[in-house]
Amino acid sequence: MATPKKSRKWIAFALLFIVALISLLVVLELTGILKKSPTPEIVMVDTVSLNVIKPKETASVYNVVESLYEDKLETLYEDDNGVVSVNFTIFTYNYQENWPYAGDSLSLSAYCTANTSLGFIHSVNINSSLIDNDSFVLWMQDWDYLAKAENLNVWRWDSGATTNDPQIMAKGINQPNATFLRVGGFWCFHDKEASHSATITLETTIFNGRGYIKTVMPIRLEVLAS
Repeated sequence: MATPKKSRKWIAFALLFIVALISLLVVLELTGILKKSPTPEIVMVDTVSLNVIKPKETASVYNVVESLYEDKLETLYEDDNGVVSVNFTIFTYNYQENWPYAGDSLSLSAYCTANTSLGFIHSVNINSSLIDNDSFVLWMQDWDYLAKAENLNVWRWDSGATTNDPQIMAKGINQPNATFLRVGGFWCFHDKEASHSATITLETTIFNGRGYIKTVMPIRLEVLAS
């Protein structure tokens, strides 16, 4: 049987071990070595919409420059304390007819900007939800002159997805307080006579110094048969 003195030594050793283990876990968490999946508060931003009429004559200019943008949709989130801001903008331009592999198409570009004065940007995702089977959104990963990521590692690019799963997924590099993502591509239509609609949603997960939030910012596009 252990003596009271030996028992006290074992108890003291056990307490020191527990304190050391807790301290190690705290250090690992603070340094980012031990990763936890955040469970963010969802912040829904009102949907903005645009209707485009299919033109009878199509544009013949293919180069992408700012001056060619015909329509702009922009949605903005800012928290009440002025800590977090997220901007999501989609430009539409150049309706093209009779592509050999996709039918008609509408050129798109998306600009995603996030900033926080406290905490960091955790991740930035883009998904495209379509309500018909005759169209799909094709984001072009090899468009070096338009695709751009700042302080982000783009680890998934599913360019032609038609589900609600994120097509483009990026994670912040070294817990940045500002990120920028720009992508370009096409919304392609197989049926020339039909109308189409799609919702392109930006989801940005941010640690704002107190907890994680995820801003959900949908932009709805409709292309109507003329």
